[in-house]
Amino acid sequence: MEVTQNAREKLREYLDDYGDGGFVRVARFVTGGGCCAKLKLGVTLDEDRDEENDLLLTFDGLPVVIEKSLHAALPDIQIAFDEEEGIVVSESAEHETAA
Repeated sequence: MEVTQNAREKLREYLDDYGDGGFVRVARFVTGGGCCAKLKLGVTLDEDRDEENDLLLTFDGLPVVIEKSLHAALPDIQIAFDEEEGIVVSESAEHETAA
């Protein structure tokens, strides 16, 4: 997993507003609905962690949590920041969007 410098800075800002004990969680989210529902990678702020099933990673002091099974399936996840799109999570560094 990689978190670009711009993304680390922006996510730290979000965590500062979130409060103590929080971290960034990388997860799969369902978008759309019905027959057009899709799974998409994204991030959210969280404070509850399952130590048995979650992996805690730290990037220059930024705590990032991901389910162990998701990390095993997609080890090349990249988190970047784009001025227009905000935080962008892609499954490979080949899809870099960050400035």
